[in-house]
Amino acid sequence: MSETLFCFDRAELCTATRELRVDGQPVVLGGRAFDLLEVLIRHRHRLLRKNELLDMVWPKVVVEENNLQVQVSALRRLLGSHAIVTVPGHGYRFGALLHEAATPAGPAPAAGEPPGQVVPEPTLLGREAELVTVPALLREHRLVSLLGAGGIGKTSLARAVAQRLEPQFPDGIWMVALADVSDAAALPAAVAQALQMNLPAQGDSGAELAMRLHGRVLLVLDNCEHLAWAVAALVAQLLQAQPSLRVLATSQEALRLAGERPLRLDALAVPGPDALHALDEAAAHGAVALFVARVKALQPGFVLDAGNCAAVVEICRALDGLPLALEFAAARVPLLGVDGVRQHLAHRLRVLKSGARDAPTRQRTLRATLDWSHALLDEAEKKVFRRLGVFVGGFGLEPAQQVVADEETDIWDVLDLLGNLVDKSMVVLEPGAQPRYRLLETARVYACDQLEQAGEWRAMRLAHAHCMRALFDRQARIARSGYETMDQWLPPRQPEVDNLRSAIEWAADAGEHALALDLVNLAADFMYQIGRFGEGVAWMRRVEPLIDADTPELVTARLRFGLAMVGMQGGTPAPERLALLAQARAVFERHPPRAPLLFTVCMQAYVACASGDLVLARQSLEHARALTQLPALAGLRGLWLYAEGMVCRSEDRPDAAFAAFDAALPTVRQAGDGRTLFYLYANLAVVQHELGHLDEALAQFQATLRLLQASPRTDAQMMATALLLYVHALTDQGALDEAQAQVRRSLPYCRRSLGLRYFAGTLALLAARRGRLREAVLLAGCDDAAYARRGEVRMPRDVRALQAVLALAAQEHAPERITGWRLQGSALDEAQAEALVLGSCV
Repeated sequence: MSETLFCFDRAELCTATRELRVDGQPVVLGGRAFDLLEVLIRHRHRLLRKNELLDMVWPKVVVEENNLQVQVSALRRLLGSHAIVTVPGHGYRFGALLHEAATPAGPAPAAGEPPGQVVPEPTLLGREAELVTVPALLREHRLVSLLGAGGIGKTSLARAVAQRLEPQFPDGIWMVALADVSDAAALPAAVAQALQMNLPAQGDSGAELAMRLHGRVLLVLDNCEHLAWAVAALVAQLLQAQPSLRVLATSQEALRLAGERPLRLDALAVPGPDALHALDEAAAHGAVALFVARVKALQPGFVLDAGNCAAVVEICRALDGLPLALEFAAARVPLLGVDGVRQHLAHRLRVLKSGARDAPTRQRTLRATLDWSHALLDEAEKKVFRRLGVFVGGFGLEPAQQVVADEETDIWDVLDLLGNLVDKSMVVLEPGAQPRYRLLETARVYACDQLEQAGEWRAMRLAHAHCMRALFDRQARIARSGYETMDQWLPPRQPEVDNLRSAIEWAADAGEHALALDLVNLAADFMYQIGRFGEGVAWMRRVEPLIDADTPELVTARLRFGLAMVGMQGGTPAPERLALLAQARAVFERHPPRAPLLFTVCMQAYVACASGDLVLARQSLEHARALTQLPALAGLRGLWLYAEGMVCRSEDRPDAAFAAFDAALPTVRQAGDGRTLFYLYANLAVVQHELGHLDEALAQFQATLRLLQASPRTDAQMMATALLLYVHALTDQGALDEAQAQVRRSLPYCRRSLGLRYFAGTLALLAARRGRLREAVLLAGCDDAAYARRGEVRMPRDVRALQAVLALAAQEHAPERITGWRLQGSALDEAQAEALVLGSCV
């Protein structure tokens, strides 16, 4: 048997040395007495009949029953009468409380140990909630099923639950491994063997098994998925025959019995993308804890630190917190290192393998685990599964139907087969008002591999790209379904960003240049509306080289306009944006419809005034005003009025700006253009501030912030802008403590969007009013550099703020010192600027 130390009461039993100690002193114990005590301890979960004990302690030897009684009496004299309990007419049971069972040799049963006995598991990490939930469910339900994908940790959880429930099942807890049982007819015999029963060769083996199960027993049936119908029939028979029986099943698919309480396991918790370098936050997640613990077991000196935290988190996220995949990844760290494992994840099906020789065959490689699950599908399910591999980051029902359906499998077949895949734990269902589905990333890699083997890769990627084009073509949707506002159109499409990106990248790399350009042009307005400016610009730069002499000029013009629009906050300088808009405008003036021209000239007016070219701004506004007189464009009048208001602000005419913004509100509300509406609200508050109506401005800012907090469309850039504009107004009012509080509130939003350097002028004014003059001038220099990078000029209000900062500094410092600080501030990067703000304003 395995080398084990059992501790109870005042005694210790060491199986390696076959030694019993009481109060630390060795006790002379005969060989049969030692064997009897060890057998009773190892089978402490259940009652052992006299004949069983005789067979185990005196194998193949005929002895009298009184030999057993003699050895039991001897043990009781040493250990106390409570140590071995006699159940008259039935048998014996170990009765002492076992304090510890240490197993240095590993968790596997040794030769001769009953295969059904629950063996201690390594510490279970990341399942604290389930270790409370599952025992509670078993108290309420006679059949509980742990469901989930292969490798998600169902068996480990079932073992841990069984160990926790030992005191509640005095007649035994039995683990029955079914993975190697391939014949449904052999199922009752497999269960009986685990329970150390011999069933007759003839008759109803299930009925015989049901008749022999007595007492309060927990039966753990592990890996039921390949025999689901047979297991369901046997479990129903057993539960009906034995009212005190409880069953805990692990499976990829529910047994679908009345009274069954299924619990679908999620993967272990993984840190979010913002936790790449946050040690404490990362270590608190189950996936990271498991990975680190398994690496430590192989490399005792390993620790999670600042040098490897980002790579560990990336591994855990890429493997979706799937416990088996994390075990495999940890096993490769001694050979490849953490960063090497991270770099090889693209080849995970080849790289991730187990070094354990005693692991089940299906769990020795990541591919073998997936092969096991895949083999449980029928051919139609396999086709749907592999085709779903083209989706990245999840998918809705309608896109899945569009991509997967073919002549043999219509969209309703896809619905049914998708449901089957969810039931079989091959697809994850994310419930909601509009349910979404996804493949765990490792399963998706496997599905793509199957797709290539089936020769369907290019066809399915092309179908996926066409699906994304149809999904994001708002104008086509409006023509087909009728008018819908931007706020109605956007929410269902926001979860598809990963799919859109994937389609663009594939089309660009696969030579589908026209399709790639179409997708990017459709993405421009979408990326602007959801505030992902930098990413949108990157997509457009990616496909820009695909433009050639054969590209239609309207396609090129749309790309130029998109770069200018999304580039406002995406790093494209104003002079370049003006050049792009001029090129797009020249094309749109030659081609109807006129709506793209109106958008272009309004954008041109806005960028021109930001660049300081008020003449061009006014010329563009006049053209835009004329366009809005056309009946077909009357609904877009709000865009012209918004641009008018911004030009008026640049001209330092706040009254005219307020009138324009206020007049724009009704049409922008009607269009459901949430982002433009936000900018209108924010600028109305700014204009109130410029007019000196500080109380009204602060109330307007507070109302805007409440709207942002309640809106599902709010992004980090919108919150950062609103909060820092509010800080400016609070600073002018003299509410410096509240202004500091709002700066603290803005920090996470700034970090995820524009950065603090974008608002350095506002923060400089706050620092100056607090008497932190050096820091204020440094921030003013940082603001100088930000405007230079953007190719923009300050609005009159921002000019006055800068003048106030410099005037306060000049009261205490010489001009040359101020000039030096300002130049020094212009060289600050984002991290230095944030550190300066944290030191001066927070």
